[in-house]
Amino acid sequence: MPSESEKLARWLRNVSLTDVGDDVITNTKLRILDHVGVMFGTSDHDTVLGAANATDLVDGGGAYHDMAHQRKMGLASAALVNGAMASVLEFDDTHIQSNIHPTGVVLSALLPLCQKRVVTGRELINAVLVGSELLCRIGLVSPVRLHEVGFHPTAVYGTFGAIYAIAMLEGLDEETIVNAIGLAGSLTSGSISAFEDGTSAKVLHVGLSAASALRAVALAKQGITGPRKIYEGKFGLFRSYVQSAPDFRFEALYKDLGSEWEVLSIASKQYPCAYTLLPFIRCALDLRDAHEMALDQIEEIRCEIMERSFNTVCVPVEDKRRPKSTWHGRISLQHTVAEALVRRKMDKHAYAPDCLADPLINSLADKVRYYPDPIASADLTRSRARVTLKFKDGSEIAHAVVDMPGTRGNPLGTEAYLEKFDQNVDGVLSSVAATALKEKLLNLEAVDDVEALFSGLRH
Repeated sequence: MPSESEKLARWLRNVSLTDVGDDVITNTKLRILDHVGVMFGTSDHDTVLGAANATDLVDGGGAYHDMAHQRKMGLASAALVNGAMASVLEFDDTHIQSNIHPTGVVLSALLPLCQKRVVTGRELINAVLVGSELLCRIGLVSPVRLHEVGFHPTAVYGTFGAIYAIAMLEGLDEETIVNAIGLAGSLTSGSISAFEDGTSAKVLHVGLSAASALRAVALAKQGITGPRKIYEGKFGLFRSYVQSAPDFRFEALYKDLGSEWEVLSIASKQYPCAYTLLPFIRCALDLRDAHEMALDQIEEIRCEIMERSFNTVCVPVEDKRRPKSTWHGRISLQHTVAEALVRRKMDKHAYAPDCLADPLINSLADKVRYYPDPIASADLTRSRARVTLKFKDGSEIAHAVVDMPGTRGNPLGTEAYLEKFDQNVDGVLSSVAATALKEKLLNLEAVDDVEALFSGLRH
């Protein structure tokens, strides 16, 4: 019997994408546009520049660029820096059910390859589509969420999705794909320890996974072999990371594969933070818009949230009320809701140091209480929140979001993607350059050379 990785490699080599629906193609193009905007918007972030400088120390020279900078580096290093840009603000999209950030890791690995040869827009679309689809499906195999056992799912699974994307772009044969996937099992990891102290490690996971994918493919091209049962084996990926024996759902890899597209369940982020927190921001902003209120008269802010998110965004309470860094704030329910109520917007400038130190934001963060939401816990395919503001005079107002805009049940329109793109590239690209790039990305299937889109925009 063929292994799971052999079956996926065979599907990839034989898949035809000529009949893919317009909704799936449009979704893929918008996800690419979304991440290009995020990556340009973060291109001069200290962590991004630090990652680029670090590649010079261990991997200096090379013939490739990351998407936004002129400096040259190695192929894998370019993927690493791309991934840092995609994820440093937590603005990259999320497959809600698996908590994986699919597009960032796949695109980060593919863009440097567009400098090796001429890659058309259609080729890039197909590669992003296949890589992110298979990555989402890998994330559905285990009913145990990796956060619960101390790992970041994008870091653990992302390398595999990026390999499938590379395989699609380069037309790799089945044997090379299987070996690369097997080798990836020794190149993939990612602790969520940074959730405790707000350090930078977690925001490098997307880039590290993208770089590992390129390395695994390079090794496999040289005939170096990897375990064929890397998914289902006794010492395979899922048993190793989950460290228990739940009923792994390998059928999720193949059910209606190629006809029903899981990528349609990838949600763009409207705000730069952990996806779990987005509907709480929406609730806070909607309450501010709908009601006149004196924030200093709020006595309690009641947030109903799925219980499995307590450990990642709600506790320890003292740390969540006073995040240790801007990234730490992005995984804090208490700070996030308070900042949204005060600033009335959450864009790429959110979670700045002055916001972390703001006395009013901090006083409101102290009033946030979290409670289990059994409705949200019962359906992980949706994104729900309920926020109640209790005032000192005894009055209350409440608001609930059932499906956060950007989810499959409440998809964003093209204009919302374009608005986010404009906000992210503001101050980085001229309005003329931004408009031209948007038009090319919206019509990516007509682009003859992907690299030409970025070569003149690097700084």
